[in-house]
Amino acid sequence: MVDGPAPRYVVTGWPVGQTGVVAGVTAVEHGARRGSDSDYGVATGGGPAVARRRYERLASAVGMVSSVAVKQVHGTRIVRVGVSEPGFRVAGEADGLSTAVPGVLLSVTAADCIPVLIADREGRCVAVAHAGWRGAAAGILERTVQAIEAHFGVAPSDLEICLGPGICGECYEVGSEVLQAFNSGQTAPACLDLRAELHARAVHAGLPEASVAILDWCTRCGPVYLHSHRVSGERAGRMAAFIGLRPNPGTFSGKDGHGELR
Repeated sequence: MVDGPAPRYVVTGWPVGQTGVVAGVTAVEHGARRGSDSDYGVATGGGPAVARRRYERLASAVGMVSSVAVKQVHGTRIVRVGVSEPGFRVAGEADGLSTAVPGVLLSVTAADCIPVLIADREGRCVAVAHAGWRGAAAGILERTVQAIEAHFGVAPSDLEICLGPGICGECYEVGSEVLQAFNSGQTAPACLDLRAELHARAVHAGLPEASVAILDWCTRCGPVYLHSHRVSGERAGRMAAFIGLRPNPGTFSGKDGHGELR
């Protein structure tokens, strides 16, 4: 394990008007693969003890008390986190997390799939979801929006969504199974813009179009180096996409030595 703050990119200027939210994605040293210090995969990163240290270091680096991840299964289950327990834990099999508790850092991992970061613009709650093509087609984004309204009473129109770094539409060539899942009408093989699909689904779920931000970094073609299953296959590690409500808003600058996402 490398000592010191966890390298990361922090999303700046989002969500609109809400400074009490921290969100971003972990950075990856160029050429790093599965098992490296930048691999936050619960299954790929080197074992439970190693994962715990990495997530606790990340939470501490962004001023949070605790850290929660999930064992991702490309489904639509969302886990609500109701308490802030010091340290790190895995909240079972799911592909999304939500909370209204300050100090809890929620994380999902990805290596081409799209991390979906969600925040109430009034700072009442946050959520994160892992959207690969299976989860996106099954409605993981819509289910997360519905869960937020059911659990916290926050309407879709009060939410801000940020679609994080993932494989871009020009790099993501897929087969007939994937195209059929989205009713695209294209002939395989063809390229699929998963972030564009998720953007449309967010608007259909009740978010204003202006409330859906897209971060256009691609895991395959850049402009920064990130873990990519398309590039490295089974050797690929996983980035952690994270979000949380700060326990003390305004005490963390949001800056680090690895740049910012805007």
